[in-house]
Amino acid sequence: MTLADLRAIPGRLAAVLFELPQREIGGVLPAWKDLTRQVDHVRSRGAAAHMDGARLWESTPFYGKPPAQIASIFDTVYVSFYKGLGGLAGACLAGPEDVIAEARAWRKRHGGTLFGMWPYAAAALTGLRERLPLMPRYVEHAKAIARALSSVPGVEILPDPPQTSMMRLILRVDEKALNANACRIARERGIYTFKWSGPGLSPSTREVELTVGDATLDFKPREVAGIVDGLLR
Repeated sequence: MTLADLRAIPGRLAAVLFELPQREIGGVLPAWKDLTRQVDHVRSRGAAAHMDGARLWESTPFYGKPPAQIASIFDTVYVSFYKGLGGLAGACLAGPEDVIAEARAWRKRHGGTLFGMWPYAAAALTGLRERLPLMPRYVEHAKAIARALSSVPGVEILPDPPQTSMMRLILRVDEKALNANACRIARERGIYTFKWSGPGLSPSTREVELTVGDATLDFKPREVAGIVDGLLR
């Protein structure tokens, strides 16, 4: 989404949702200056700016700013405690007191209040304490993996280089061969690769999402490249 896209929307806006990072295109993020201009434009039209920050944590190395500073330019912010942070489950909605009070009432009306929330809160605090400081390391490892993958025939990386700890891989292989190769690698090497793949732009390609976390740090970039190469042949 760009400022030009927002300006092209006719009529009155009520609210605009910004996803940071934008998962479906490989974790792409707008430049900070572009993002603030977009939010300012939304506000100038009398609308609210909401951030879908399920993976806000992964955005911090790109912007070089703590989560609170990134979130501060929005009216309301949603974050996940299991995506990136590795919590059990759970999420948080932050914003002005009156907005949160109304949201709390609607959560109760929809039956969204759980009896015991402390296990989710405890796991979230652990993730914030242990995983959040590792985000720069995850991103650097993702970039190193992308460089290694660039030498593998039949692999396209989106975006290249990665801006966060995630990226999309377009693999020149059909679905049947990909699934067969994934099962073979799991049986022979005990490595579980991708649980999901989507169609690429042609029947001969598949799209997968590669996210770097604790487990991926145990693999050297060239090892990851070798595994992906094995999925293609």
